[in-house]
Amino acid sequence: MKSQSGFTIIELVVVIILLGILAATALPRFMNVDDQAHDSVVSGVMGSLQTGVSLYHAQWVAEGRPDPDTALVPFGSLLVNEDGYPYGTAVNGTSDVSTSTDCLAVYSGLLQAGHPSIATAADLAGVASAAGSDPRSDFVAVFDAPNCVYHYTSATVRSGAVIPTLVYSSTAGSVARGTATLP
Repeated sequence: MKSQSGFTIIELVVVIILLGILAATALPRFMNVDDQAHDSVVSGVMGSLQTGVSLYHAQWVAEGRPDPDTALVPFGSLLVNEDGYPYGTAVNGTSDVSTSTDCLAVYSGLLQAGHPSIATAADLAGVASAAGSDPRSDFVAVFDAPNCVYHYTSATVRSGAVIPTLVYSSTAGSVARGTATLP
C-alpha cells in the first residue's frame, strides 16, 4: 500500500496564523508609502530649485556681476536681478518676480526638462480649480508678493486640505518649505 502525505490541518492553521501575524506587522509599514512618496517629490523639487538658483547665482558672479535684467547665456531665457537671482523672462521694471507667469517661468527655467508639471493661479483660492482643470499638474504657482509660492497639489486638492508649499524669494535667492490651507 502507498501512503499519502500532505499537510495536516494543524500545520495549515499554524501557517495561516503566521501569515496573519506577518501581515499585521508589515501592513502598517506600507500604509504610509503614498505620504512618503509625496513628501519625496516636494523635497526633490525643493532641492532642484535651490540648486538651479545657486547655479544661476554662480554664473552671474563668474560673468562679473552683469547689470540686472540680463539673461545669462548658458542658462536660457531667465533674467537675473541686481543680486544675481533669476526672476522671470520679461523685464518688468522691478527686477523681481511680479506675476504668476514669472513664477511659472522661474520654475520651468530652473528645473528644465522632465520636471513635475505646473499650472498657475491668481491666488490661493484658485489653486484647487487650477489643479482640477489640469489633473496632470503636480504644482500650482501663485505670486504672493514678493515671492513665488509653489503649491503641491498631487496629493489632494479639496477645500480645507493642508498642502505642502515651496516659497521662492528672488530677492534672497532662497527656497523654503511651508504649508497652506486651501479655502
